[in-house]
Amino acid sequence: MKKISVLALGLLASVSVSAQTSVLKESEKAFKGVDSYGAYQKALEGIKPAFTNAETEKQAQTYWIPGKAGFKLYDDLYSQKLIGKNPDLIEMGSALLDGYKYGMMALAVDTVVDPKGKVKTKYSKEIASMVAGHLNDFLNCGSAFWDAQKFPQAYEAFSAYVEIPENPRLGKEAPKALADSTAAQIAYYAGLAAWQAEKLPEAAKAFEKMMSLGYNDVSAYDYAYSVAYAMQDEQKKLEYSKIAFDKFGNQKPEFLQRIISYYISAKDYDTAMKTLQDAIATDPSNGNYYYLLGVLYDDKGEKETAKQNFKKAVELDPNNSLINFSYGTALIQEYERLDEKTGEMSQAEYNKYRVENMNPLLKEAATYLEKAYELDNELTNALTNLKIVYYNLNDETNLKRVENLML
Repeated sequence: MKKISVLALGLLASVSVSAQTSVLKESEKAFKGVDSYGAYQKALEGIKPAFTNAETEKQAQTYWIPGKAGFKLYDDLYSQKLIGKNPDLIEMGSALLDGYKYGMMALAVDTVVDPKGKVKTKYSKEIASMVAGHLNDFLNCGSAFWDAQKFPQAYEAFSAYVEIPENPRLGKEAPKALADSTAAQIAYYAGLAAWQAEKLPEAAKAFEKMMSLGYNDVSAYDYAYSVAYAMQDEQKKLEYSKIAFDKFGNQKPEFLQRIISYYISAKDYDTAMKTLQDAIATDPSNGNYYYLLGVLYDDKGEKETAKQNFKKAVELDPNNSLINFSYGTALIQEYERLDEKTGEMSQAEYNKYRVENMNPLLKEAATYLEKAYELDNELTNALTNLKIVYYNLNDETNLKRVENLML
């Protein structure tokens, strides 16, 4: 085996380090001549090998070279804008995002150990100052990206605007904390942008930040639920619904309905019952709460108790189409239960029992089902049930009318 001297190994290592140092120096020169985002991207390709080289991948300078250049390019293009030129806003924003991205990568590895073993930083103050000094630019660029329907970039810019004041790595250079209302508003925008970009986990993260800050737009919580629904994340659906219900109460009934639906689907009737009882104790005149109790008892198979709660609900909320439909349907179900008990009756007894006890239920059901359809003509199930009612009442006129409505 050929021997290699220790001196030779040292020389080889020195050559390797020198080669990588040369790459960084050449890249730094290349970035200095950048005057467009296209030129910036070309220079970026030249330094990318250093990101994965063992000698340079943990050096802050490796990332701060493109980071600093990104910020500088943004500033140069912004200066052109101030003097009446029309730089490409998307290129401006892209340069800013790249500056931030590589700046934060540099910040993460910016440690220098001196001969005495003390850990120091070399670029951190400059990086932190640069990032903090551009805070408002991220908001402006986010709006430009949104207007251009560049939703992934809009998400990144809006998120940076919210995250930068909270980043402990920026230390004393960090900008003043945003007001909660401002941070919540921009986190909401970030969530919308990520949702539009079909980046669902990122959208969920942004909406969760928005909710933690107490954002006051009820529709935003509905959007958060829609993201959780698209993710098929049952726990997030429940979590978001609880947060929304605690904040807005019955301002949007769907929030509590979703909570109860979750527990019913899980057959966790005790939790569903307690949740509704607590809600009723807070607002005993709320018809929607009794409607949900009816749904709960119906799922448990306690049909009579379900009907009683639907009746209470419709008394409290007479102009709710779904509650009218549910009570009318419960009356049909009671009719069917009575019909099942007539098997031992003679025809004469059955006819008399039907007129006195069963038909009144159908007539009452028709009243509520007709009203349900009147209140919401998209509630076509009401027509289906009315057809059953009028068929069993031998009411050919109304049966024909309903059938025509179903066409």
